[in-house]
Amino acid sequence: MSGPSLSPHAAVAAIAQRARGGKVFLSAGPAEPLALHDAWRADPESAADLTFAGLFIPGINRFDYASLHPRARMQLFMLSPDWRGGFTEGRSPFRPQHYSQCYATLVREGAEVGVFHVSPPDERGRCSFGLCADAPPAMMARVGWKLAVVNRAMPAPRGTPRVDLAAFDAIVEVDCPLAMLDSPTPAGAEAIAARVAALVEDGDTVQTGVGKLPIAVTAALAGKRDLRIHSGLLAPAHLALIDAGAVRDAPDAVVGGIAAGDAAFYARMGAEPRLRLAGVPETHGHAALAAIPRLVAINAALEVDLLGQINAEIAGAAQLSGTGGLMDFVRGARASQGGRAIVMVQAETRGASRVVPLLKTPPTIARTDAPIVVTEYGAADLAPLDIDARAEAVIGLAAPAHREALTQAWRDLRKAM
Repeated sequence: MSGPSLSPHAAVAAIAQRARGGKVFLSAGPAEPLALHDAWRADPESAADLTFAGLFIPGINRFDYASLHPRARMQLFMLSPDWRGGFTEGRSPFRPQHYSQCYATLVREGAEVGVFHVSPPDERGRCSFGLCADAPPAMMARVGWKLAVVNRAMPAPRGTPRVDLAAFDAIVEVDCPLAMLDSPTPAGAEAIAARVAALVEDGDTVQTGVGKLPIAVTAALAGKRDLRIHSGLLAPAHLALIDAGAVRDAPDAVVGGIAAGDAAFYARMGAEPRLRLAGVPETHGHAALAAIPRLVAINAALEVDLLGQINAEIAGAAQLSGTGGLMDFVRGARASQGGRAIVMVQAETRGASRVVPLLKTPPTIARTDAPIVVTEYGAADLAPLDIDARAEAVIGLAAPAHREALTQAWRDLRKAM
């Protein structure tokens, strides 16, 4: 027997009563409970003194929960322009953690209330977590009062964990669109994509991040064969690889934590027999990644310096995003037998070099974790190089107009060491 059926407005009132000024865990990614947003806006007092927590993803989860009320808070592990208001005001604390650590923090701390976005129950009364399996299955045991948002539009992929509808204390039944991911057009990234594709071999297991460069690389892999995909976030570009015949035709050939795209993508992924969605310990855990042979992690960053340090999250003094799963995958791929960790950096932007003498920001990737760095001008595996050879290799990745200045900068830096 499931709990009572509530309207969205009754649900947010019940959340406020049950949480009592504490924490509310929300499914995120494509499973963000959009159906409750209007109810919170209509009754902002129901959000007062609440902290909204989840693995919110920039570009998918656009709602700033801290904006609901002057005393509402939003717990952040990454940043986005959509959430900057609460962050700037100090009501949305940001924790700089790897994605695996973000998950561990959520599970360790738990919440007074959990809101879970699920599919309608099957004939056995079991609901699928749909397109989001990263944290919700584990959080079922770490929250007090449990609310299910049962959405007819939520697919039930074969390989996604399920839960008994009777496990929830109340339900909200809706039929509404899911949160979607805007995929940028990868114009101007062909040179980098081609260099990265040359480092990927048939039979590899590939992880790609999100953004213009990773999308361009994914498209460039269409000619490969027998690939497996293992990513935190699965996107339309991965489906295009399946359609191109690049992905192994076998169960569990495509593994991810969440799958985000548009409505057509959701319909396809809901019926994809190769897909399996899993929790963060499998998608980002070091032991799990290290056990995958020939794991190739492909991600993008903002800057690289002559020591091999990489910045992927700060522009000037502005925190643009967060570490996310970058370091989880870099370290996992380097520990994988035959694995490779690749980070792409555009050599320059508007004439300014993104290959710099020394980072002015805290590095996202320390020099001790230096991966293969790829720009339009080449690729260099920095890990086995001493500091002088590394600086020379990084200078070779810069746009030609900046190499002389970088060479002089290294001479000055080297003398100061």
